[in-house]
Amino acid sequence: MKFLVTLSIAFACLLAGPAHAHGGKHNDAANGVETRTVNESKEHTKARAYFTDTVLKTHDGYNVRFYTDVLEGKTVVISFIFTSCLEACPLINASLQRVQDRLGDRIGQDIVFVSITVDPETDTPSVLREYRKRFKAGRGWLWLTGDAASVEKVSERMGQVFERDAHLTALLVGNTRTARWRKIPAHLSDAVLAAQITDIADDNFK
Repeated sequence: MKFLVTLSIAFACLLAGPAHAHGGKHNDAANGVETRTVNESKEHTKARAYFTDTVLKTHDGYNVRFYTDVLEGKTVVISFIFTSCLEACPLINASLQRVQDRLGDRIGQDIVFVSITVDPETDTPSVLREYRKRFKAGRGWLWLTGDAASVEKVSERMGQVFERDAHLTALLVGNTRTARWRKIPAHLSDAVLAAQITDIADDNFK
């Protein structure tokens, strides 16, 4: 089976489970962790075609291509947020701040945090740049925005409902070198989250 087809099916299966709406309850059965493995391939162009190289803007105002500049060759921890959120988002970000501290020097090296706003009209680069200071986000924690059409396209590829108050509150963790992805409830302890992320980054199959 061709890589693109395999990737599409596996990633769709991973994200097809219940996506917790904003402020909704979490299913903690077996920690709620879901893992899928996708066949490895050196045909990066097909992965790029799937995830797209849609151009988004970082919190520093730089244009980045979603697959080539953000995902490729890294383990990524993707979350969806918006800065005016008063419920789930601050909790998710605070948890990621603690995980960032646990993972130390690996953040910005082989592991990157990527927070994507679902309210791009409000969350401009300058707004995100100020907001990230609340969580002491380091150089390996990107905050992305862009025009609504571009953010929606990327969100859909990640199985995200592009709706501010119904966005995914789980973390999507993927190793793009091995094409191994996992959906992890964000409410788990920072120790558990760090262990899950490290497992994906180190590709330790159980």
